Amino acid sequence: MKISLFNAYFSFHTTQVDNPENYNFRPKEMLRDLCAIFASFSSAHEFQVECAKSGYYNTDLMTKSVKTCRKLNLLTGESMELFESLAEKVKTASKHVGDDDALVADAPDEFLDPLMCTFMKDPVLLPTSGTVIDRSTIMQHLLNDPVDPFNRKPLTVDMIIPATELKEKMENWLEEKRSAMSTQGV
Repeated sequence: MKISLFNAYFSFHTTQVDNPENYNFRPKEMLRDLCAIFASFSSAHEFQVECAKSGYYNTDLMTKSVKTCRKLNLLTGESMELFESLAEKVKTASKHVGDDDALVADAPDEFLDPLMCTFMKDPVLLPTSGTVIDRSTIMQHLLNDPVDPFNRKPLTVDMIIPATELKEKMENWLEEKRSAMSTQGV
């Protein structure tokens, strides 16, 4: 789900179109539905983190969304409170995302996804090439192309093998980094 859908609503809202219903476009209903979805996920930590990491989240736009939602009475009661609380939760998550990025900035190459050059969260082994890659990266790749991206041999999801030893090594390294940062008062 892209937060940029809020951009679409506000772009349309500022561009006057006569009878948007004629085009089956109901921006008020779309905004209500989006706000309800965001409200329902607002307490989920993973959702907060993904909003913070997405690059689409904009504090000003969120503030405008909350004001518009209140003004148009799109959400009420607990749903409105949950939606309104999301801005602060994402702000907090953004700080932690920044801290985590700093934490893994000097990670060993073996901990980095070979395609995305990002710190792996769930490393897996591709048996067809012997390459270790993050599960999310290879899952996305396999949705479009059922081959190993490193040697083009056929590869399916059920063939990938969790790299449990590497994951444990990565977790230990992260824990050491966190401990070192907390003792330094960072």
